[in-house]
Amino acid sequence: MQTLAPAEATRRISPAAAVAVAVGVGLVAALAKRYLDFSLGIPGHAGVGWIAVLVAGRLGNPRFGMATVAGLSMAAWGVPIGLNHSLAYNTALYGMAGAILDSGVMMRLPLHRFWGAAAAGVLIHVAKFGYIFANAWMADMIRNVEVFGLTRSLANHIVFGALGGLLGWGIWKIGGRLRRWSATRLRREHSSW
Repeated sequence: MQTLAPAEATRRISPAAAVAVAVGVGLVAALAKRYLDFSLGIPGHAGVGWIAVLVAGRLGNPRFGMATVAGLSMAAWGVPIGLNHSLAYNTALYGMAGAILDSGVMMRLPLHRFWGAAAAGVLIHVAKFGYIFANAWMADMIRNVEVFGLTRSLANHIVFGALGGLLGWGIWKIGGRLRRWSATRLRREHSSW
């Protein structure tokens, strides 16, 4: 079972700094959503980028609630960046994604393992798919789902969600290694003085 954050990890960063990091993660996620959407006509392909950023942000900023702050930040940044949705729509969609990362279900998943991060990405993307599908159904229009096929569209969201979770886990792992490498290098330089 995953714990939210080791005690020493939450002591190293102040709550205000954790919120600032979460807001920055939201900005990067919104930029990833905007600029990694290649309009391929394949439902869910753009999820790889923004899900990766949210998962990496959740792993790197483990304080409870920070993934939700990142999702809400992504929603707010999405309007000026040009995600072509209203603030209310973005808040429901990306705020939900962040809240899922902070939920009790995620506490059971070991996000620090590749398969846990992949499962988190799948859960986030399937929830997003469900929200968009319900929204389209209520609006009496099915958009790309009708052309592409509901089952294939759902399968794409599962695959791209898993890829986003894996990419987020990889980013987090590489970031940790770079942080350790730079700390070791700084200690060596400091000791040589």
